[in-house]
Amino acid sequence: MRYALVIVLVALLLVAGEWTYRSFLRPIDPATPEMLALGERLKQDGLLDRFYSVRHGFRHSEVSAHGAYQLKNFPLPVSVSACPTEAAAEAHRHAIASSPNLVRPVRSGRLVIWFPMWGEDTKEMMERVVSIVASGVSR
Repeated sequence: MRYALVIVLVALLLVAGEWTYRSFLRPIDPATPEMLALGERLKQDGLLDRFYSVRHGFRHSEVSAHGAYQLKNFPLPVSVSACPTEAAAEAHRHAIASSPNLVRPVRSGRLVIWFPMWGEDTKEMMERVVSIVASGVSR
């Protein structure tokens, strides 16, 4: 009984340690070339104010890098995740689609783009960004 308790406590400690590392201690992953290419396209169309990388809590088998595009004269960012494979990107898109606050996830190759907290009044800007993503510049 004592050994079982020790094993359970060690397992809990390992899980808590991994979560703490992924959530708070792991360095921010740099943007991938696909993320930068999409940012350049948004900049060419006059939409991009700046791009910034964001720390994410996903395993690297799920998401390689995460960031956001801040649009000019627009208060809400566009989130983007770069996944290691297209299958991982599709799984990530499905996971995002299940959340009520993450609107319309769009996948382009290994990138998944979504619009957190965007409402119906932002539909015009959302359509502009989706059309740029759909053009396939980030593949």
